Amino acid sequence: MLPSDAPSDRFSEIHEKVKSIFAKDRFSIMSLMGINGVIGAPGGIWHGFETDDWNVSGRVELSESFAEADIIIANIFGEDLGGLRGYLEKRGFRGFLCFWLHDNHIAHQQNKNSIVEGDMYFSSHHGAEHEDYLLNERSIAGPILPACYRNLPIETVDCVMRMYNEFPRISKAVAPYFLYDETPRTKYLEDVVRKSPETVCFYTNSSDRSEKYYKKLSDMEKAIRWFSFKSSIVVPLNRDLSIRFFDGLMWGHTVIVPDHLLAFDHVIDSKAAERLGVIRYDMSQGVEAINEAVSKAIAVFDEAGVEGVMERHNFVISNHLYAHRMRGLLTFLMDFASQNTVNTVVRTHSGWGMRARRADRRPLI
Repeated sequence: MLPSDAPSDRFSEIHEKVKSIFAKDRFSIMSLMGINGVIGAPGGIWHGFETDDWNVSGRVELSESFAEADIIIANIFGEDLGGLRGYLEKRGFRGFLCFWLHDNHIAHQQNKNSIVEGDMYFSSHHGAEHEDYLLNERSIAGPILPACYRNLPIETVDCVMRMYNEFPRISKAVAPYFLYDETPRTKYLEDVVRKSPETVCFYTNSSDRSEKYYKKLSDMEKAIRWFSFKSSIVVPLNRDLSIRFFDGLMWGHTVIVPDHLLAFDHVIDSKAAERLGVIRYDMSQGVEAINEAVSKAIAVFDEAGVEGVMERHNFVISNHLYAHRMRGLLTFLMDFASQNTVNTVVRTHSGWGMRARRADRRPLI
């Protein structure tokens, strides 16, 4: 039996809300991209799912009305959305509000302020330091919902892949990162830029370079640049599995990944990683480890050729698009509604926290 001060009433309230939604013959969802979706900015309501895999049992409809949506999935990237529940209720929303936190490894206070507005939240990045600070008495922590490919439009990718499949690539690795001030990753990448002739880094925190190398480019120009390299490097900001992993595989790169990422094994098993030409490196060994890894990655790319490119590309297309993650989220909510999940209430340093997990305790992938 739970202690009397545990938030059992709130847990039951959330469960009954989900149960009533999934009892319907049909129900509707709305997918919002950060604050843009809340305020109605272009692209803020994102229903351009790349496949039909998201629609569990074919009973789900898409809604662009707050008042008509049964479930709102708010994708947030470190914004503070405190007050969101009241804002939505004034516009007629009475449904189930959940968050997918794409940056739970940073922006801790903003994330905490946001998730208490919802009913359930899903973190992208695995690890106690990325998850436990979020536990609270108002919203339930769902399983890890790993990152996925969410960069350039799939139709742009397909167009470039068709046009340039036989096009010679540059035998270097690309490291396309914005360099945030005062972070270890920034210093590491600056060292890479200076000391690794095998690596190209495009983005910095300088506004003029950001404009020149990213904001002023069309989607097609960005796509061709991505495609032009044989390899790319994953450099975590804070022990996270960056979406750059999926970007690289999408373009057929042999991707170079740190060998100390707990989340990595949740996304791809060791046999698949070896088959796809994923190369591991030790960040603690500095730029020398990068140079060695790049040499291996280029050799693997050359050996596998076009077949390897397409196998890596199709791995993402078949498993790691936004539609696949939405299916995982909705399937979990269905299981939660049917009481087929492992639910716990845990003591935290500041009160109580609520969790719901799959029976096998695995992430939603």
